Amino acid sequence: MRPGWIKFFLHASLLAVLATLSFDAWSRLEMVEKISRISFAETPIGRTQVSPSAREENLMLPHSSVDARWWVIHTRQMLREGAWRVRQTPLDNAPEGREVHWSSFLMWVLAGLAWIRSIGTGDPAWHFVADAALAAGPVIMLVLFFGLFWSARRAFGSAPALTYLLALLTCNAVLRTFQLGEADHHGIVLAFASACVLCLLAGGSGFAKKNDPVARNWFVASGFFGAAALWVSAATMLPILAGTGLGALLVGWLFSKSKETPLPQPYLWFVWSTAGCCGSLAFYALEYFPTHMGWRLEVNHPAYAFAWLGGGWLLFQILKGRQEGRIPFRSSGAWITAGICALLALTPLLVIALAGTQVFWVSDTFLLSLHKEYILEFQSLAGLVASKKQGLLAPLLIHFWALFALIGALILWVRRSMDTSTRQALILLAPPTFVMQTLAFWQVRWGSVAFALWALWVLVLASAILRLPAGTPWRRSITTGILIAPWIALLIGPLPMASSTAKDERTCLNAPFSEDVGGNLLIRDIAHRLIQSSPAKIPTVLTGPNTSTELTFHSGIKTLGTLYWENMPGLKRAAEIFAATGEEETKKRLTEAGVTHIVIPSWSNFGEAYAGLLASAQGIEKAEPSYLDGVLKSEDFPTWLRPFAYPIPTSSGIDAQSVRIIAFISEQNAFESWFYRGIYHFDSGQPEKARPAFEKALALRPGDPRVLSYLGNLPPPVP
Repeated sequence: MRPGWIKFFLHASLLAVLATLSFDAWSRLEMVEKISRISFAETPIGRTQVSPSAREENLMLPHSSVDARWWVIHTRQMLREGAWRVRQTPLDNAPEGREVHWSSFLMWVLAGLAWIRSIGTGDPAWHFVADAALAAGPVIMLVLFFGLFWSARRAFGSAPALTYLLALLTCNAVLRTFQLGEADHHGIVLAFASACVLCLLAGGSGFAKKNDPVARNWFVASGFFGAAALWVSAATMLPILAGTGLGALLVGWLFSKSKETPLPQPYLWFVWSTAGCCGSLAFYALEYFPTHMGWRLEVNHPAYAFAWLGGGWLLFQILKGRQEGRIPFRSSGAWITAGICALLALTPLLVIALAGTQVFWVSDTFLLSLHKEYILEFQSLAGLVASKKQGLLAPLLIHFWALFALIGALILWVRRSMDTSTRQALILLAPPTFVMQTLAFWQVRWGSVAFALWALWVLVLASAILRLPAGTPWRRSITTGILIAPWIALLIGPLPMASSTAKDERTCLNAPFSEDVGGNLLIRDIAHRLIQSSPAKIPTVLTGPNTSTELTFHSGIKTLGTLYWENMPGLKRAAEIFAATGEEETKKRLTEAGVTHIVIPSWSNFGEAYAGLLASAQGIEKAEPSYLDGVLKSEDFPTWLRPFAYPIPTSSGIDAQSVRIIAFISEQNAFESWFYRGIYHFDSGQPEKARPAFEKALALRPGDPRVLSYLGNLPPPVP
């Protein structure tokens, strides 16, 4: 098949994919706007005075984009403070607040988009950060994927680069990191990690002419992109760096004696690690210098930069010795240098092993249990497929491009048509890809990066196939397979996804609402009511992790526990309140946390889970009965808790559920306690409980007109 026809078919595939993705984005936008217009509020936003630090946010981001809400919260804070980084938030782990270690890159993107959106409105940019979060994913994808395509085109040619781009754009696991409304760092680190490995392939996988400036520049670029990926997510990039180092060792060792050109150039791996080390240090300084530097190994840190440098020097010396047919470290000085570099490479692991949770909170038993049991992205692929009752076909379809790459590599190998450069590239790619794929089987959160690495296999194989001599008997068949594969991937990936989104958009407001839609609308309404009723001070609310995020996003309310490792103290504090077994202990802990309200939606009641996780972390088989949980179930409120009725609208679709809203007022007297408890039962449609509460209030303050008014409106008691 002629190259012109190949490009024509690939461009046609690209247009079809982009049209499908545009339709999906439009459907998501329409759905967000439809849901955002629904309101259960008695008082519309903007009609009452609220605290200057509050924000009545009406926009309903997709239910799945929990992290996007906090990216918006942090970016708002950054813009309002006139800062360019956020290292502390007062809105979580009340009352102290907590550290923030999220990369500023996405915040700068959101701030830029918000500023563009604010032009001509007269309002400050921070008002539009949530709007920016809607568009951020597709915008970032277009920019980053164009950069990947451009780099692949320069190194491998137009047709292989188009095939590579199509592999990325037709993989749902990759696309989900860039969907409209899903503003998050996962897509950014995916692109930077891909660029890191792509540049190594473009630089010849470590094989080049002696002192080749082109290969050196590609390796420097790879180090820079790897450092950028470390900056955005060290947890994602570190396994890739380790796998890439193993791949470099394998390919250099296996082909060190090759007489073919280009020849192995071990020094390139030291160039790579040096560039990565310098880039990592620069990004660390950009993020933390000069006042927030410390030992937090959950994120990018100089320890990782020097570990990369030390590992790169060892790799260089081992491969150089292999190439020259000698022992790598012959002198005592070389052995000392090797020992220092090995120590540098192992320093992060040694520090984590010795210091434990002091430098690596993620290893805390409480957090590990929380992640494993209650966060979807930490579930295994097998467990997720089983929970959705899907057969073997589901994971096979998910891994379409991985299967395509493996089958393509097998065909070239069996046919003895795989040239040396292709073998070298695939050997270099294999370890980081298999490391990330293994992690993806263990926890699905690694899947998007694993698929991005499989897309690089597609790039290498497409380049190898299209370089085959025109007279090769089976070249036409395998080339046809390359042209058909994107259409198959489109039919099993983006097209069903877009169709499902369109259906959700059409039915999202059908009665009754789904629990996701109705529940989030109710939490938004509660958030607005709480700040409207407290114009002088931002409330501090004790509730579950996801509800905490919703309340903070929609109003700027302070909470205790959200699902982030930086908030381990807040999570434990919330768990200790829910786990407290006595009245005085519960009251004391609420006072210490500065809690003003407790909000417990029945569909998102995390109290029992909190107590169970805390007991498990302490080695206790079963948590003791919680005082607060007992109060909520019995409605036998102590003097210092004031309940508020919140009848759930029938239109919400979850009116069979309930929301408990309780104010913590330590100085409330007995009369107020019984009086407001009576109002709570009265507004909840429970006259049989309201009457005795009002009568006890009246006994404490005889003749009170408010109590008498309520009693007069109650139906006569049933004899």
